[in-house]
Amino acid sequence: MIRSVFIQALFAISTISSVLAKEPLTKKTVNIHGSFASSFFIDAQNHLWGCGGNSNYQLAYSKTSSQYLPIKALDNVSKISSGEAHSFILKTDNTLWVVGKNSDGQLGTGSTDALSAPKQIASDVIEVATGKNYSFFVKKDQTLWAMGSNTFGQLGNGNTDKQLNPVKVMDGVQQVAAASSHTFILKTDGTLWACGQNNTFQLGDGTDKTQIVPVKIASDVAQIALGNQFSLFLKNDGTVWACGFDGAGQMGDNSVYAVKTPKKIASDVAQIAAGFGNSVLLKKDGTVWVAGLNSFGQLGNGNYNNMGVFTQVADNVQEISAGFYHTLILKKDGTVWSCGSNGSGQLGTGMGTSDRNVFEQVKF
Repeated sequence: MIRSVFIQALFAISTISSVLAKEPLTKKTVNIHGSFASSFFIDAQNHLWGCGGNSNYQLAYSKTSSQYLPIKALDNVSKISSGEAHSFILKTDNTLWVVGKNSDGQLGTGSTDALSAPKQIASDVIEVATGKNYSFFVKKDQTLWAMGSNTFGQLGNGNTDKQLNPVKVMDGVQQVAAASSHTFILKTDGTLWACGQNNTFQLGDGTDKTQIVPVKIASDVAQIALGNQFSLFLKNDGTVWACGFDGAGQMGDNSVYAVKTPKKIASDVAQIAAGFGNSVLLKKDGTVWVAGLNSFGQLGNGNYNNMGVFTQVADNVQEISAGFYHTLILKKDGTVWSCGSNGSGQLGTGMGTSDRNVFEQVKF
């Protein structure tokens, strides 16, 4: 009897092992982030994974070669933001770690020396944002701190001097978005403030003048996202508003001109993202809609033509993110899908560097 039970148990274990061996290794993902030519994923165990360009160690991985499949970089990570070649990594204990390129002081370490391994620069941090070569973090006391390039006043501290150390910008901040050279700041009272370069009206203040001190743009705002020379913000009522350059149709209204002050472009939206020249909207029903630049297939609609109107490309989605020329979506089942430019392996599919105009699942 005992022998029979033992044999049955061995058979059951063998069967389970066989089934598991045939299943693809797919991590349950809880957060995604697309940057210039890299992609990042945080799984349910707070492990940070990355793929794509790593020439400046921005993946927080020891080898500078491009990574075509996601590789595990760090543990205990809650958020990440990555610029052109540097990354800000927020850990679960609210410590902030930085790595990568530092030519303009964007790492906030007090020098311009690059970092090949993550280094802690702050604690009690709750939010991070990185632009091309400048950076921000928000502390638990809701103070906003900035560092790096400041040629157009994009740091919002009232001057155009490069900042090698974090400098305090303002109080009462909950979220920041940074692009190539302009910044949106969302305060805890829901007001939206903007600073930096404004040559295509991307600040939305009705002028094309650079602003070195943040100016108020809107109220009742819930989320912000910036493209290269255009800006998006989501209001609490689910409407999306846009301003700036619209030459690729990224505002979804078939116009090809600059928008001087914010105009409404969509409704019933839960989340927004902006690539270099394209807009990505996650609606409240879980569908994803896209418009704008599509030269690398970043819209995921099966072709490489720019789109002047919003088109649905996915459903059952819970989170979206846009790199410069690629797009990531996180589905409700925890799977990640990617499309667009893959020149550095940022799509994470391990299939070389060919661009792709339809979404494909990332497995890691």
